Amino acid sequence: MEKETKRLKNPIAFEIKDRKLGNEWLGWKGQLHREDRDASTGKRIFLGLFMITVLGTGLIGFLLWYMISPRLAQFHPVLPLCVGLCFLIIWGIIALWFFLMILSIITGKDFFVVFGKKKVSITFLVPTVLKLGTRLGISRDRLSNSFVKVSNTIIRSRAKKIDPEKLLILLPRCLSKHLLRKITDFSHRFNIPVYTVSGGEKARQIVTSLHPKAIIGVACERDLLSGIQDIIDRIPVIGIPNTRPEGPCKNTLIDIDEFERAIQTFLGSDFHIASSEPHH
Repeated sequence: MEKETKRLKNPIAFEIKDRKLGNEWLGWKGQLHREDRDASTGKRIFLGLFMITVLGTGLIGFLLWYMISPRLAQFHPVLPLCVGLCFLIIWGIIALWFFLMILSIITGKDFFVVFGKKKVSITFLVPTVLKLGTRLGISRDRLSNSFVKVSNTIIRSRAKKIDPEKLLILLPRCLSKHLLRKITDFSHRFNIPVYTVSGGEKARQIVTSLHPKAIIGVACERDLLSGIQDIIDRIPVIGIPNTRPEGPCKNTLIDIDEFERAIQTFLGSDFHIASSEPHH
């Protein structure tokens, strides 16, 4: 039985077959709408919904405090003030975090506060933002694409240079043969670990086994969203969303220049994919 995950020594050894269902495409019926092919969008969608979430959290907290204040005052006259200050401090921290995130995105510099040895990631409010977006009629794929772009910008602002052996590239099995060959030829030349994966569980097993210092993942927006949420708190991840001209899970494409920029984020500007191709 063929292994689900394998090191890419021959990236085009398997045949990509048509299929309607994938791990994150269980609801897809075979119709090819625009966003099934390409869900590219800007960072503003996610950031706008994030801001609405922050403001809405503050409003809900205030209304809750306003309603319970009379009951709290029955226990002690100072209790409403204390509870109100607690709400205000919590909301203020969230609002400050959002402001620092915007500042990092605009300037390309890292303004995030470190708590112990960890920085607070963008993922903790993602489920709320996604629910809000879907209720407003924004597709899950566009929301995920916007999130990935925001996350990538933040990761770039924090990125530190690492050795090629410590960078892990994860590719989907549905990537076009031409791109598989181009990326694997490049990665083998510089000794960068590269793997094809058939699902999130296999990706997690590889990460656990190799202990990389950074990851570049190629996948559809739905898989990237799940993967980034799983890993980003421990390892910096840059996600490269694919486009699906023939539908999900078959001969997908990526912007190779965007992929190269992701490589250079962790390895430096001397790494060029085009220069790694053999000359004829």
